[in-house]
Amino acid sequence: MSNIILSAKPVFGKYLLKTGLLLLISFAVFAQKGKTLIYDNQIYEPYIKTPLLYPFDGTNNVQATLNPPVIGLNNNQNLKLEFDCLNPAVQNFRVKIFHCNADWQPSTLNEIEYLSEYNDIPIYDYYNSFATKTQYNHFSLVLPKVRVSGNFIVMVYKNRNEKDIVLSRRFQVYDSRVSVGGKIVFSNVPDKRRTHQQVNFAINYSGYEILDPKNDLKIIIRQNFRDNKTIKNLQPFMVDNFNRKLDYQFFDGENSIEGINEFRLFDIRSSQQKLVGISHIFYGDKENVFELFTDKPQNGLAYVDTKDFDGMFVIDNYETNKGATEADYVRVSFQLKTDSLINKKVYILGAYNDWKLNETNQMHYVPENNAYESFIQLKQGIYNFQYITVDNKGIINERDIEGSHSQTENSYEIFVYHQSIGGRADSLVGYSLIKSR
Repeated sequence: MSNIILSAKPVFGKYLLKTGLLLLISFAVFAQKGKTLIYDNQIYEPYIKTPLLYPFDGTNNVQATLNPPVIGLNNNQNLKLEFDCLNPAVQNFRVKIFHCNADWQPSTLNEIEYLSEYNDIPIYDYYNSFATKTQYNHFSLVLPKVRVSGNFIVMVYKNRNEKDIVLSRRFQVYDSRVSVGGKIVFSNVPDKRRTHQQVNFAINYSGYEILDPKNDLKIIIRQNFRDNKTIKNLQPFMVDNFNRKLDYQFFDGENSIEGINEFRLFDIRSSQQKLVGISHIFYGDKENVFELFTDKPQNGLAYVDTKDFDGMFVIDNYETNKGATEADYVRVSFQLKTDSLINKKVYILGAYNDWKLNETNQMHYVPENNAYESFIQLKQGIYNFQYITVDNKGIINERDIEGSHSQTENSYEIFVYHQSIGGRADSLVGYSLIKSR
């Protein structure tokens, strides 16, 4: 076994002990207080793992899971929800769907206004894992079509108790009442030109009635499908009433956002061979440990064009291609070689953890290795991730370790919301997905 693993063993032991204590605390808190629905992507029980919500094309193509849960109101596509339950005693799950306004607060619409069927859907489709060291049940459900556009929350709960929530996921349905077109360019602000990207776009609302085009629309720009990387409250730079067009091209950086860097990547689909990013594989009785190659900070280095998933991940088993039930849960060892950062914490972020900061994804500094280290349980697949820092004031900095480049390839979504005259909720009347290159 390598010196790295030997020196990291005490940290791993502390991590497992800490994780066990956290699970016990979590169970105790849930038992005492119950759970309230959070209108966000959230896991409420520690035994619920690897949730996926994506446009379903009727096949088992794993690449479909890389698409955001955004679909058109009038197309024939549905969304599919998947998740794993590591508690074998729990097998009774049901689903409810809620409509939200543009700010993800619940709207005043009644269930019958946005759903054609009864809003209490059982999940009957589940399978036991096969040939895995960690036993789990894999649940899936194709969500019913909704009748209106906008933001939605799907809530999963157990044992017919709507207060016993285990999972919630966001999704969006758009009705193309206005057309949106744009492109990604370097920022117009001189000191941001090397580090930021600018989203220039226009909205054509011919054939759709808007009383006050300058103020009635709510625009949200989202980078890499992340709700924590958005630009909001934009008003048009120019209103062309004759051609019914709104222009959003600014010169003061209002529509600029950091490009950051290409995401780091590792491939843990196989326990029989070392794939991309894997230094060692250690086989245990209860779980395998994948040790990644040691990482270093990229801030200050030249930009390197590498292909990534824009922070997303896919679940798969390399040998069987049956990731849903035959991909195992393994422990992944991360190591970031750098001096200790004073008054800052280091976290590992990606779509796999909903871009959230928590104890599981926090790294701990090991002086004898001169590195930050972490051990995280993940289901086999291909993952994108990044290292970020958080200071004492809670300010998140993605550039400290990763750097930022205007050349980085990113995905941008433009959401256009409008509440019509007499309407009681925000409708999603326009949507566009743009790649920076």
